[in-house]
This record gives sequence, C-alpha cells and structure tokens, in this order.
Amino acid sequence: MIKACIQCGNDFEYKTHNQKYCSKDCCRLSTNKKIMEKYYAKKARLAGEVRMCSTCGNQLSRYNPDVTCQDCHNAKKKNKANIARDEILNVISKTSKN
Repeated sequence: MIKACIQCGNDFEYKTHNQKYCSKDCCRLSTNKKIMEKYYAKKARLAGEVRMCSTCGNQLSRYNPDVTCQDCHNAKKKNKANIARDEILNVISKTSKN
C-alpha cells in the first residue's frame, strides 16, 4: 500500500498501518519542528502574550499552560464526575430491579 509522507509529501510504501513518515530523517525533522513550536509557544506565554480561554473567552494567566481557564476546567471535571455518578446509579437501579 502507498501513502504520502506527512513531512515531505513523497509517496512511500508503508510497513505498518500507522506509519506516517517515509524515513527516519522525515520523522526526526517533524519531531524537532513540534518541539520547537512548543518551546516558542511557552516562551511567548511566559513573556505575557495575551491568550483567551477556548471555552468562555476569558483572558488566561501567563502561568496557566492550558487552553482553558481554571473555572472551565473545574466545570468540565465536575460534569464528568456527574455523568459517571449517573451511570453508576443507573447500573445499581437496574440490578436492584432484577
């Protein structure tokens, strides 16, 4: 089977279903690129670049590495806990009826 390399765009015959790169060089270049993007994003964040919460739009602190504010993070976490609790209660109620 033939696939296009996500780094250079050349076609190559892949050996595993999840292979993305045609060579070790393309893999290394892509990895280094991702590392440098993270480095410069963190550097900009710590320098005071204005970032907004992806959920509510409030301004994020330079010390918050996430894309959401703490309030949105806590609300999402609480919602997950409520869903898990409801699923457990449903299972319990089904078993008690039987």
